[in-house]
Formats: sequence, structure tokens, C-alpha cells
Amino acid sequence: MTNFAETLRMLTRNPDADVFASNGTSAVRGLLPAPVDFPTLWSRPSTAGEFLIEPLIPKGRQTALYALAKGGKSLLMLECAAALATGRAVLDQPPREPATVVYLDMEMTEDDLRDRLEDLGYGPDDNLDRLVCFLLPALPPLDTKAGGDVLLAICDAYRPDCVLIDTMGRTIQGPENDADTFRAYFRHTGSRLKAANITTVRLDHAGKDETRGQRGSSGKTEDVDLVWHLTAQGPNVKLRATHKRLPWVPDEVLLTRVVEPFLSHKPAPRAWPPGTAETAAALDRLNVELDATARDALSALRTTNEGRRREVVCAALRYRRNRS
Repeated sequence: MTNFAETLRMLTRNPDADVFASNGTSAVRGLLPAPVDFPTLWSRPSTAGEFLIEPLIPKGRQTALYALAKGGKSLLMLECAAALATGRAVLDQPPREPATVVYLDMEMTEDDLRDRLEDLGYGPDDNLDRLVCFLLPALPPLDTKAGGDVLLAICDAYRPDCVLIDTMGRTIQGPENDADTFRAYFRHTGSRLKAANITTVRLDHAGKDETRGQRGSSGKTEDVDLVWHLTAQGPNVKLRATHKRLPWVPDEVLLTRVVEPFLSHKPAPRAWPPGTAETAAALDRLNVELDATARDALSALRTTNEGRRREVVCAALRYRRNRS
């Protein structure tokens, strides 16, 4: 029987071909992608409003972070990755269960990695088994099928919660100023990571004119859910969301880089959306758990006709946890 890929190739070569007659309608239909099953959609937990690292890395989404060379983006992301792998508190968020991170670094050596981890307060007594680092790996380009296959095989082996790529421009073979390069990356790699619900963070360099975004094609922003632009001046670090499709992610995050007792980033006080405190009080009154999902909180509010926008409910959940 002709498989689905062969059927597509046949149609591409000859759009008028009678594929159904030659293969049988039921046979071809059995090879088609499955549509959304809405009862399953409504019953499964939602990750909307959830972060791996609040407020920078939304769970299950694809994030890009760019800055000028030596701007501190790699240091910030290594701090987040090591904290995820060890369960350590980070960005004033409390300790949590460790998560597995696959870290593809195309610039650091082992000596560089050791120096940075020591600066961040890690040493031989810390269990970093869940920080799966590949330094200067000889991977096929990720904008090719071979590259996507290899990275997905790595993910099959280590089952990561997050894949971090530093830097994106060094993992592709196509021209960086060609949008087709990044469409190929998404087709062969990015879409497969997203379908597997693996959070992805891509680091990249700013162009010569920093106000115009990441270096290369504007197509880099097409397939990601969130783009952060990082700028640093002395100890102050600002991240501005230049593109996002997640209304519950803040537009701007301000951090301060501190060196005692070890190198880390601390967030500045943030502004909450209007209605956050009132929604938090409503969730308190309804005895909604502190670790409830946005879906659970929205459902509880609807039972008393106190519906709120998801952005405000997500903020209220974070507000309650921070207050606690």
C-alpha cells in the first residue's frame, strides 16, 4: 500500500492523479493526520500561564532571546538552565522539582563552562546530572532533516523539559538573512520540538542596528511564541518583549546583576495588571490552591460568575505565590 509520504509526492508530481482510485479511499484516509479531538482538548491540563522560569521562559513554548555580543544573554540563560536542573531558586522564584535541560552550546569549552558555573555558585557537590550539556557539538545543521533527526534522538534519550540553543546562527547551514532558512529549521526541528511539548529557548545576536532586531532575516520571529531583546548597562539588565503571542507574559522585565554571595540576577519590583489583587482575593475566598493551574482558577471563578481575563488570572496566581 502506498504510504502517506508517497501519496503526497504523487499528488505533487501530478495534482490530477486519481490517488483515491488507485489506493482506495479508506486506505488513503487512514494515512491522513488526525484532527483535533475536542473532548480530549478540553479535558487535558493547559500550560497557558505557566512558566519554566518565571517570567522569562513560558512552559511548552518557543522563546528567542537576542542581544549584542557579550551582552550577558548566555550567562543569564546558563543561570536559568542550571537552576532548572538542580531545582535551585532563581529570579526570586522558590526552589522547585529539578527539570532536565539539553543545552547545545556552540561557543563554550569545558573550561568556560566550569568557570561560569563556579561564578554562579556551583561546584562538585551539586548534582548537575540533569543539565545535559553538549559543547561545540558536531551536529548536522538544524535546518535540515538530518539535524532535526539527531536533536530529536537526543531528546528521546534524555527526555528534556527544555532545549536551549546557544547560538542559533551557528546551528544552521542556510543564509542567515534568508527567511527560508528559518522556515526549514521550523519544519525539520522547531515544529517537532513543539509537538513534543518541549520548551525551547534560542539565543541569537542582535544585528548591527540593534533597533532592527535579531541579526539576519526577520523570518526568525515567525515561528516563536516570544522574542526577548536583552540590553545591559552596568549591573542593570532589561528584557523587552519585541514580539509575543502570549498576553500573560510581561512586556518588560528588569533585572539587576549581583555578585554576592555569587553571581546571579535579581528582578526589580514589577507592576501587576489592573485587577490582580482583587482576583487574588477572589481565589483566596474560593480556596483555590496556590499551585492551581490557570484552567482550574478560571473554572473556579466561573462557578461564582466572577470570570476574569486569562492574563489577570495568571497574574493573580503568581501574585498569590509571591505573597506566600
